[in-house]
Amino acid sequence: MSLADQFERVGIVVGAVLLVGLPLTLLVDAVVGPATPWWRLLVVLAPGFVVGWAAAADDLPVAYGSVWFVCFAGYVLSVATISLLGLVPVHEHTASVLVVLAASFAVAVVGDSYR
Repeated sequence: MSLADQFERVGIVVGAVLLVGLPLTLLVDAVVGPATPWWRLLVVLAPGFVVGWAAAADDLPVAYGSVWFVCFAGYVLSVATISLLGLVPVHEHTASVLVVLAASFAVAVVGDSYR
């Protein structure tokens, strides 16, 4: 395996960690609150590492571009909707924020299917 291939795989893992971690920060903030427990970083970054590792090994059942699109679009839609509805701070509106997250990601998945 060439050095360029290894760097590409590292980039895939790092990109997935960052993009999957974005929406998880909203989820953890809504559920846990502003207190920063010791396991918060692990909960936010570990799923992205697993998704990135699977994408780098070509074991992911969906395209890597779909992961990027759904995570980024879902996060942007979630943040915009939370801001428009005034659901800040998110830990005080847990149920509403969870509904917004679910709806935003449903829209992002539908959008990805038409992309």
